[in-house]
Amino acid sequence: MHVIIGGCGRVGAEIADQLSGEGHDVVVLDLSQDAFDRIGSAFDGETLTGDITDKDALARAGIERADALAAVTDFDNANLMAVQIASELFDVRHTVARLFNPEREESYRKMGVRYVSGTRLVAKAILNELQAGSFPTHITFEEGDIEALDMRVERDGHGMTVAELERGGAIRVAAIRRGMRVRIPKLDDRLHMDDVVVAAVSERGYGRLRGVMAHPLAKRA
Repeated sequence: MHVIIGGCGRVGAEIADQLSGEGHDVVVLDLSQDAFDRIGSAFDGETLTGDITDKDALARAGIERADALAAVTDFDNANLMAVQIASELFDVRHTVARLFNPEREESYRKMGVRYVSGTRLVAKAILNELQAGSFPTHITFEEGDIEALDMRVERDGHGMTVAELERGGAIRVAAIRRGMRVRIPKLDDRLHMDDVVVAAVSERGYGRLRGVMAHPLAKRA
């Protein structure tokens, strides 16, 4: 996965180190060359001095082949602009912006911008957003055909109840994340677009997931 990180503060450096350690192709952009001193010595990616909102700088960072972009500068406007450029002009599939001003959350949601706000565990939350869909968390048990999966709700799943998804006994939903909130759902709770569903799925449950969840295993018949 080719990932561009805009901003090399504490959060940006932590994300860069983590993704590089996992073997991803990482490019970090920052206006200050000195900011790159925060990155660990084991970092195996590339650092570039430049503005995350500048298309030429993004081109140098490989935006045309990027799978994901995280905009984590100290400025909400720059972060918002960067993810809009990446998603709308370059069709980058996974983008996430760091948000400092909570009063702007509603406008971000209306624009469909994925964001992480607050100050606690920001780096981990952004990593989860970048990796959801392309590298979903899943656990395969050695015995049996059950897997525990993180799956993102797609259009055909919007409005479906948990009970409807679980019908047939091949799927059991443990939790739903909507935005930054995670909860244990009731059977009559309805799924919304882009909810992240944590569920145990058996081999025969994959057919029910096709078109409902964004997960590569859902393509199996």
